[in-house]
Amino acid sequence: MAFENLVGQNSVKKKLNFYIDAYVQTSVVPFLLFVGAKGLGKTEFAREFSNNLKYSEGIKRPFVEINSSTIRGAGAFFEQIFLPYILDRDVTILFDEAHALPRDLTMSFLTIFNTENSTTKDFLFKDSNYTFDFTRQTFLFATTESDKIFAPLRDRLVTIDFDNYSNEDLAQIFLNRLPEVSFEEEAVNIIASTFRGNARNCIHKVRDVGFYCKTKNIDKFTSKHTKDLFNTLSILPEGLTNIEWRILNILRTEGRCSLQTLSAKTGLSRSAIQRDHENYLLQKGYMDIDGQRLLTPRGHELVYKHI
Repeated sequence: MAFENLVGQNSVKKKLNFYIDAYVQTSVVPFLLFVGAKGLGKTEFAREFSNNLKYSEGIKRPFVEINSSTIRGAGAFFEQIFLPYILDRDVTILFDEAHALPRDLTMSFLTIFNTENSTTKDFLFKDSNYTFDFTRQTFLFATTESDKIFAPLRDRLVTIDFDNYSNEDLAQIFLNRLPEVSFEEEAVNIIASTFRGNARNCIHKVRDVGFYCKTKNIDKFTSKHTKDLFNTLSILPEGLTNIEWRILNILRTEGRCSLQTLSAKTGLSRSAIQRDHENYLLQKGYMDIDGQRLLTPRGHELVYKHI
């Protein structure tokens, strides 16, 4: 089975393995939309998926990743992407940040991806004809904001939903990346609690722990080392950011307070607090919103445990 080297995301693996099996029989893959928060491994899974779309000789297909915000329009797509990477080629294209696709290219894709029962599509653009062969070319999309993708285009795509990783999954990813170090179970559990359910955050911690172990010549990592590491790098409980920790402490001292009060006390705009800081506190159950912002019992327990 594919994806055996990747940890977690079992429902994603099942769906993608299904489409790999279908590709073996039909040479076609539906247009897939990978949806999930940042750092959940969408690009890594897309790359591994592409590696399993092989030529008859067993050779891996090329994989091209494109940040959609860099495409300046439909003309730029055909000149800078289609001609050098797609025309008469076998390739998997991933459009990352797909919600940032330019409007005129989105409109073009509505026609291009309206394939019905055909595996090819001819598209006329500025008096030139462009032929897409979906037995040779696979198109994947990834986004953190699927609601911002034009609804008719989204309807042409098959959604693959990514979920947050469990601490157990993240701990396994962490251990897999540092095979040269042995870890006490308690130390791994403490570190994993700071990953925010996020594989990218986990990989960053792998780097920091790797640096720490090399600097101090450590091959067995204990909970004592964890305490020293957290103190050195100012890593807060549950992976909270300094702003999130400050918000919790404001709520501890103020009791209930408005978003405007939080804005005044943190120096951040209300939209920045809502967009960048409140979601994780709400997700973890440390804060609640009932007209005003307030600490939950779980939030009180966390703050008083660490002040």
